[in-house]
Amino acid sequence: MRVRHIHIIIGAALLLFLASCRKETSIENKTGLGGSFMANVDGVQWIADDSAKGAYVLQGMINLSGISIDHRQLSITLDDTVPGIYTLNQASASLAAYADNDTATLFAYTTNEGRDTSQAGGVVTVTEIDTVNKTLSGTFSFKVYRDLDNRQKTITEGVFYKLPYQSTLPPVSSLDTMYANIDGTKWTAQSIAASAFSNMLAISGSNPDGSQAVGLLMLLNVAPGNSYSLDLGNNVGTYSPTVSINLPSPSGSLMILENNASTRRVRGNFQFLAADVVGLGNTSHLITNGYFSVQYN
Repeated sequence: MRVRHIHIIIGAALLLFLASCRKETSIENKTGLGGSFMANVDGVQWIADDSAKGAYVLQGMINLSGISIDHRQLSITLDDTVPGIYTLNQASASLAAYADNDTATLFAYTTNEGRDTSQAGGVVTVTEIDTVNKTLSGTFSFKVYRDLDNRQKTITEGVFYKLPYQSTLPPVSSLDTMYANIDGTKWTAQSIAASAFSNMLAISGSNPDGSQAVGLLMLLNVAPGNSYSLDLGNNVGTYSPTVSINLPSPSGSLMILENNASTRRVRGNFQFLAADVVGLGNTSHLITNGYFSVQYN
């Protein structure tokens, strides 16, 4: 489902503000120096760039995300926070996605597409969660598939070794703000991240523990004074009352008040209806009177 892919892309892109030191590591023996996150994608080495990798342990889930220097992106979300083997397939809550941010389409390859495990799926093994130094280590291997064009990517020899993780989101900058009414209740983001990648801009505001999050994905060149539809096209709104994936409704709007390429600051108003698709439930949340003013990376 495309919205699931977009939600993953928003989350992974927003890890750009996390910086950790990548050093060379060995794929062959599954060991390496601290902070590594790498794999082979169709036999071509992928290494998360220094400034574009990170991990979170939040809300009973683990997320690893990274973007290589050539803008290829990998994100893995696991449905527990303990060492062990996690199965990824069409029915699992754990999920991985791969995307090339330099392509025109936002559609990602994921482990939950395709008809069976011959097309998509695999395993992630978390070998260590160091709660003292707050790092994650493990290995992974899986196939990802894209129903849109029936294409597949094979990801092998995956390693994350002593990758630093955070269990709370960083506090909001004094210069940034994001707020809205959620189902009629006033809400203000206590953590905000905004990142540009390819021709897109991703913005997310959340509680420090990730229990509530509002995300916006828009074209980087959105023009001030213009109103855009928040639908399933280039401009999307998401809401997460938990870390679960939510579907933005086609009924929503985004008004851009400022988009300054020199200062990299964007301001706007937004509103949309978010419908929960986890478990195919019928829960919905109305987001109104939204406003953001952020500087993006």
